Amino acid sequence: MRKNWISRVAGKYRRSGTYNSRAIDSADARRVHGELDAIRARFPDHA
Repeated sequence: MRKNWISRVAGKYRRSGTYNSRAIDSADARRVHGELDAIRARFPDHA
């Protein structure tokens, strides 16, 4: 499930290129926002 979640988020942000909190549930956005920074740090080409 986590691997699937990462793939879904990575694909969403690769397409949008920006953080769009309206595309995600507000509670998930707050929980995920910090993790996205870690994902970007791991994959700078997706930032």
